[in-house]
Amino acid sequence: MLNDVKWVQACRDATDWREALAIAIEPLIRHGAAQAAYLNGVIENTLAWGPYYVVAPGIALPHARPEQGAVHNQIAVTTLQQPVTFGHEECDPVWLLIALTATDANRHIATIQRISQWLGDEAFIKALRHADNDRALYQLLKQSLVRSE
Repeated sequence: MLNDVKWVQACRDATDWREALAIAIEPLIRHGAAQAAYLNGVIENTLAWGPYYVVAPGIALPHARPEQGAVHNQIAVTTLQQPVTFGHEECDPVWLLIALTATDANRHIATIQRISQWLGDEAFIKALRHADNDRALYQLLKQSLVRSE
């Protein structure tokens, strides 16, 4: 799921939800987990259904359907320097984006379950928020993955 620092981005700057999505999804596209159209799929879905992927205060799991450009199963974790609003009444503003691609429903559910373990750990989420560079963010995530296996 997270086997390299290339999948994480700490303290990025975004001015709005579209830019935040572009930043969060960029590693998935750059490293071959998603086609370039995947970002457009997430944006189009957001415009049609609202920010369905904002799941907790400050936290979003942006994703699109497999046929919208998912190539293989992967996540990319991004924290924002300053939170941005997505139009979610209860959970805005968002500072943590865990972008994901999944090629089928079973993989999607398994990935969401693993992410849910992270979201239930307040101390871990606080530590993520304070990670000030990509390597520190990656180390926190990697340690958590080792503990959960």
